[in-house]
Amino acid sequence: MINLITLTKASLFLVFSLVIFPSIAFPSMNTSFNSKGMIEFKECYFESYKIGEDKFIIKSRAGTINLENQEINLKGEVEGLFSLDGNTFILSSENLISNLLDRSVLSKERILLKTKGLEIASSNMRITQEPSEGIRFFFENAHLDEIKTKSKMLKGKANIIELLPSKDLILMKGNAEFYEDDMKILSDEIQYDLSVDRILKSLNATIINIL
Repeated sequence: MINLITLTKASLFLVFSLVIFPSIAFPSMNTSFNSKGMIEFKECYFESYKIGEDKFIIKSRAGTINLENQEINLKGEVEGLFSLDGNTFILSSENLISNLLDRSVLSKERILLKTKGLEIASSNMRITQEPSEGIRFFFENAHLDEIKTKSKMLKGKANIIELLPSKDLILMKGNAEFYEDDMKILSDEIQYDLSVDRILKSLNATIINIL
């Protein structure tokens, strides 16, 4: 007999946060198990709890856990909030997938992520974790819809945007457009430091005065 709580707990342990949460509560989860090794659940709500600041909450209309390929697939009005190392991340999408074998987390649908006063909207997203850089977000066909700083408003877009929260760094690659005050910057690649609110590097850049 499969212990559903244990299985789901182990799965959520790797989803999104990629850090160890000692316990997870399941206030609401309507589940079923079929002969193809698939667990299905509806109107689900997951929450982590522990002493300290790390936190993880997510809800979705439905989802599945595939026991054969060890994949979790959350579907429909997926909303998540998690905090890690003092950073808070809020995401929303129609789909979110995590594979337990390769520890990947991705969304194949349009997704919106909010953190540190900025919003990133993209056609899809992938999250990885590397020992030297911590959690890393990859967005394709992405827009920096809003960056609020103390003195200015910044916006931009690129084929690929990478976010490295532990380094307060944004990397914009491929047809990058960046708006800063009265300037529009076109570049193959832009590196922006959120901690000091300035561009660290731009490759093959063209600056256009938009006033």
